[in-house]
Amino acid sequence: MDRRTYLGALGAAGAAGLAGCNGGGGGGGSSSEDLGERVPALTVASLGGVAGASSIEQANQHVAKQIDEVLGVPAEVTIKELTTLWNEAYSDSRTFSFHVDLSPQFPSNLDPDNLLYSYHITNAGANGGPNVINYANCEFSELLDEQRTASSTEQRREYVTDALSTASEEVTPTTLCTNTGSSIYRNDQLNARDIGRAGPVDRNPEFLWNTEPINGADAMKSNVTPGNIPNVVYMNNRPSTPWVGTVYMPLLYRDKNYELAAGAAQDWTVEDSYQTFTFDLREGMTFHDGSPLTAEDAKWTLEFLNDNADTFAVISEYPYDTITAVDDTTLRVEMSRSAPSWLSAFVPIWSGILPKDVWQAAGAEEDPMNVEFDEIIGSGPYQVRDFQTRQILAMEPYEDHYLDVNGDLIFRGYSDRQSARRALESGSLNILLNSTNDTNEQIQNALGDKATVVTSDTFVSYELRAQHSFAPSMFREFRLAVSQTLNRARLNAYFNGGSGTPELHSSFAGKNHPWRPDDDGVLTEIADSPQPNPEAAKQVLRDAGWGWDGNGRLHYPPEKDLTPRWPEGSTPCEQPDAFPCVPDICE
Repeated sequence: MDRRTYLGALGAAGAAGLAGCNGGGGGGGSSSEDLGERVPALTVASLGGVAGASSIEQANQHVAKQIDEVLGVPAEVTIKELTTLWNEAYSDSRTFSFHVDLSPQFPSNLDPDNLLYSYHITNAGANGGPNVINYANCEFSELLDEQRTASSTEQRREYVTDALSTASEEVTPTTLCTNTGSSIYRNDQLNARDIGRAGPVDRNPEFLWNTEPINGADAMKSNVTPGNIPNVVYMNNRPSTPWVGTVYMPLLYRDKNYELAAGAAQDWTVEDSYQTFTFDLREGMTFHDGSPLTAEDAKWTLEFLNDNADTFAVISEYPYDTITAVDDTTLRVEMSRSAPSWLSAFVPIWSGILPKDVWQAAGAEEDPMNVEFDEIIGSGPYQVRDFQTRQILAMEPYEDHYLDVNGDLIFRGYSDRQSARRALESGSLNILLNSTNDTNEQIQNALGDKATVVTSDTFVSYELRAQHSFAPSMFREFRLAVSQTLNRARLNAYFNGGSGTPELHSSFAGKNHPWRPDDDGVLTEIADSPQPNPEAAKQVLRDAGWGWDGNGRLHYPPEKDLTPRWPEGSTPCEQPDAFPCVPDICE
């Protein structure tokens, strides 16, 4: 019987066969001769000072309680600021064993390389690498390297699926429940359309284009974080989504279901194992001043961004070899090595085409962070009619664009949710993006059936993240046992008010991620149901030789090797005997 089949049968087999078994937290103990070293108390870290910190702490308290009461291992929760937790994890300080977190919903994380590569073996250990769980697996890391040089999307998907399956088999991560996104809009002013899996968010351009103002409303009026409209240099230190797909049209964009779709480029081809990209631009496109949009403008945009990658801190440099405007509507980009993530992580976010002559005349090449325009000239379906830094970005349809959009679009900057809530209730806004359950309830109480809430699963999930470098969390069976103790329905209530979906399979990619395997059968089931299964959790440990003493305290199996997977202060790349891929995979 393979592991996945075993796990699928574990609940039934455990419940039927455990009645006569000794051991378990609070159960009968084993003979001291049958036990190894007692599992020491452990620490669960909880992020403090971040959005949702109280829910995260509730979740971590639940984890600690279950580890203690079900498994017989004392566990305490320690609050750590974000930078402290990251610094301790990135330096493999071994100050905590578990913490609850989720990957950020950055659009760049829709690409599997950006989502997964931080867990590559070269980032594990005391080297400052961004491997927050210090996961070190040769097969997983080799597959990540393979997907970077895949010859086709199909082959890349095979490598990514195999990598996700490999990590899942190791119960990495312990997935808990989906993360949900929620927005609320006034249905007396808007007819919302094309919500899709991406939801009603500013990262869903099809939703923005096709939602229609009704009953005399003249615009879709939304809140936005002020930092997303800092100045007219739209790529200022973050992918400022209100600008891209609205004022500036990218070559490709992410549609309502997170798939790549044709933008300013009506077609594109990928050749030479993701080294050569050719884009056929739409004929007749113009900028908002009426000047033609050409491949030369697209070429200049890419070169400008790459030349200033250090200035625009979140833009990664890519291995460009040549960028060529073959003719007015053909752009060819050649890389010096395979760069699959460029197409799916960079292009939809950063390739909003800029008018070369306008930006050069405004001094962009000399001082890219302080460009001064007489007027903002874009390439998207909306043209700017009013802009004030951090306050307002007001747009109206650009009539000569190939896209027909429904009415004006206005983003107003609000630094706190309650101010935005009051604006929605008064009619100054007619949609509130990224709202919370509490805020939605307040608005519905005020507006009644004039308010519609839309909640959808995002592409990331909440995870219990285990440290892989030291015991007990370095042991697969312990991670699986912890997973079986958890009440995912309760955790979903903490995080999503019950509106999300409990996750029973281990996966770095959330249910709506475009690179999530179509069949969860290739992933490992790590829980029988959303409810905890204490007996199944204990049986996992018993089957691996663990046991409990007369006080209900958990012990390792006799002769269990508790040596950390690599010495503290070291890295897996310094341990070729333990990790045979090291000579080839580590620089």
